[in-house]
Amino acid sequence: MQKYCKKGDKTLPMADRQIDIYEPRLDGGGLTVAIRADEAEAEEEEEPENQALDVVRAKPHEFWRFVLRMGLGAVMHPYEYAKVLMQLGFEPMPAIISTNWLGRSTLFLPSANHYLRYIRHIDGVPGLYRGLFARVVGNTVYATFSESLVNLLGWRHLEMRAHPFRGYLSNMLRDALIVTTGLAISHPFYVIAVRQMAQFVGREVIYSSLKGSVEEILAQAGPLGLYVGFVPRLLSDLGILFCTSTLTAICARFGLFNSRRGEYNSVLIQFGAVMLFYPLQVVGACMACSGSAVAAGAPPYMPVYGQWVDCLSDLVARGDHYRGAFMFRRALPKVQVQRSLDPFTVSRLM
Repeated sequence: MQKYCKKGDKTLPMADRQIDIYEPRLDGGGLTVAIRADEAEAEEEEEPENQALDVVRAKPHEFWRFVLRMGLGAVMHPYEYAKVLMQLGFEPMPAIISTNWLGRSTLFLPSANHYLRYIRHIDGVPGLYRGLFARVVGNTVYATFSESLVNLLGWRHLEMRAHPFRGYLSNMLRDALIVTTGLAISHPFYVIAVRQMAQFVGREVIYSSLKGSVEEILAQAGPLGLYVGFVPRLLSDLGILFCTSTLTAICARFGLFNSRRGEYNSVLIQFGAVMLFYPLQVVGACMACSGSAVAAGAPPYMPVYGQWVDCLSDLVARGDHYRGAFMFRRALPKVQVQRSLDPFTVSRLM
């Protein structure tokens, strides 16, 4: 039997009648209220759009973040310049006797500020920015194209809440591909920047421009000359990525990070990983200069290394594998004080 209902003056079948279905909801005070189902669906559709819009508004513009980072890097470039000279083993000033944190007399090497005063005395203020353009170009290329391969493959970042181990492994491999891509594209500019800074030692003018530097490197060593020191730098960056990703995932899994101290713990983990793999950064700088046309890459300033493993072994044996890590309190390693007959050590003590 078909049922009918009245609508105004007409009698309609129940099948043609619009029925409003209500769903229970809690209002702001915790009371249950009823809203229509179609309104509920509309609200659910609007929520993801509003959340995405809020994320876009809250996220700083990537371009201005990049500009700010490049500007800060340009301002701090003189200290990076001094750090590269330290990594190459160039010590123009002798060590001095001072007291360490325990009050004991120790030989200390000149700090970064001494280097900057020395460079400014010889080359003036513009000389403090030697190699800046090549370094800025390298950083720009890295930031622009490092994620190009993962975007081409459609490899997206996974949330770790649903699948912790799968998300950790996928995100770490994705970040490793980003690091490898960016470093492979930007490393030639790093080699050019290091050699331009190293010209301060022997007062050469071989690597004056990007074009001239590329032509000189290609004529001297071929295309592989643009990638000397690439392997130790890549191993360093991948090692830092593995340590930070693994330790952060472990701490998050066992609740060792809370909302207040999480950022500080992440900074400590990052600092520890950087210090652990810092010797490979020194090796990368030395290999970028060793055997080149600049005096800083040959005796008496530096031995000529055949492989980066030989460079690492030599630096560890002489206690130089952490040179440049500390730019202000630079204690001379004890192994160098004891090995006073080493010509590369005598140059530091005189």
